[in-house]
Amino acid sequence: MENNSNRKKILLLLFLLCLICVLLVGFFIGHYYKRAQNQDISIFSNLSNSSNSTNSNSANEIKKKCSNYIESQNYQLALQAGQNAVKLYPNSGDAHLCLGVAYNNLGYFDLSIKELKTAEKLTNNKADLEAIYEYIGADYDTLGNSNNALLYYDRELEIARDLNDQKGESYALNNIGEIYQEQGNYDKAGEYFSKSFVLTPNSIMTAVFDTHVASVCLDKGEKNTAVKFYKEAIKFYQKAGDYRDTAITMLNLGDTYTDLKNFSEAQNYLQQSLSMIQTLGNKYEEAYGYIAFGKLYLAQNQKGLAKEYFTKAYNLFKATGNNNKAQKVYEKYLK
Repeated sequence: MENNSNRKKILLLLFLLCLICVLLVGFFIGHYYKRAQNQDISIFSNLSNSSNSTNSNSANEIKKKCSNYIESQNYQLALQAGQNAVKLYPNSGDAHLCLGVAYNNLGYFDLSIKELKTAEKLTNNKADLEAIYEYIGADYDTLGNSNNALLYYDRELEIARDLNDQKGESYALNNIGEIYQEQGNYDKAGEYFSKSFVLTPNSIMTAVFDTHVASVCLDKGEKNTAVKFYKEAIKFYQKAGDYRDTAITMLNLGDTYTDLKNFSEAQNYLQQSLSMIQTLGNKYEEAYGYIAFGKLYLAQNQKGLAKEYFTKAYNLFKATGNNNKAQKVYEKYLK
């Protein structure tokens, strides 16, 4: 408990210091890719056993299969299961939820929102809605619509409290804190992060906490300290068996090493990260991996290689419908 208390104090102090720093310099530097979900990945564990389909046993079997794929982070098979479920049971909220979650984890955020909003209309089960609202919030957040993201995270929080779901409440508080962090409201973000961590001080939330602290350190220009917290986060994600967030944090760590001009360590972590992300099949995160490699080669004045990787990122963003991200890559690196 003493370590948890110290972490909370460190986070609040760093956020306050960072707020002063941001007010002085007038800009905010975020880390590459924030965690899209902090919800336990077995999202169907609390869903109702009933189905709107006339064949509830078959629908529940599909739901179970999809849940297993999501839990094992096999998102391509989850996508197939979700697509099959929607074809067979178009009026099943579980089927559309499965497909929406699969799209989210593969980087197709507009498609995810469409399926999740369909799922919302087909269920009145609060546990279903809690998961739906978190994923819709994450989709909007990743697409840069923080106002809509906050709206859905607030709905998620309200339902979690209604259900007395302490873990869900913790995740919702963390999600809201991330929105405030992105908006530069660090004191309020720190408040939400601390409340979240107190509710569920487990390995995953400790890792998320360390990632937030690392991000704040980057904002302050304390890159070496950020490296230490990213490494701590990786240990906790690995301990929890979270393959995806291990990969994402390695991506952030590798990019930080690029900024520190430690190119061998940057190459090491970025290569591990990209390989893991490609295994998971998330094209959105893969695109960010290519951006990180582009920055690495650009920092070493290997402009040809850098352009090659930036082009890969641009093409992947276009392929997944993330045209705003593609345009930003073009404007910053390819124009």
